[in-house]
Amino acid sequence: RHTRLRTVTGVQTCALPISRAAELAAPPRAQRPAVDAVLVTVRGETFAAPLRQLRAVLPAAFTPLPLSAPHVAGVQPVRGSLVGVVRADALLTGQSGGSPGPLARVLLAATQPEPCGVLVDAVGELVWVGDVTFPPVFDTPGVSGRTATGMACLNLEALVRHLPAAWQIGRA
Repeated sequence: RHTRLRTVTGVQTCALPISRAAELAAPPRAQRPAVDAVLVTVRGETFAAPLRQLRAVLPAAFTPLPLSAPHVAGVQPVRGSLVGVVRADALLTGQSGGSPGPLARVLLAATQPEPCGVLVDAVGELVWVGDVTFPPVFDTPGVSGRTATGMACLNLEALVRHLPAAWQIGRA
């Protein structure tokens, strides 16, 4: 359907499709960023990690700590400081997967007061997941919910906050 031609103050307007006319008349839509998460793999399962919770994604170059807890991967130098690195697989599933592979990366989580590294098996593409509105399938600390497609979304702050008390960030 097209709008009718009409004369407004002596000037004849042209015909536009009604849907296009409504689109032009509507207020501008809020712009969303092109991406808001990075896909990561932990023990064969893909998760979305929000970019707002990350400071950096680094190659896994940590030094293991002898006699440490299973969830502790080690320490990694980052910009002149040593940062503790924890294993995402141990925190999410309770089981650590052994030595990291060649695609393993450390997500430098923007936790307070100090950053913390989270070891994942691989990092994939940047994606837009939008608002996480669906509850997680299981009550797993560090998983904030699911996307509309069913992908689990990590909450790195909650994952690190759930560390055993002896190794929490900011505690002696």
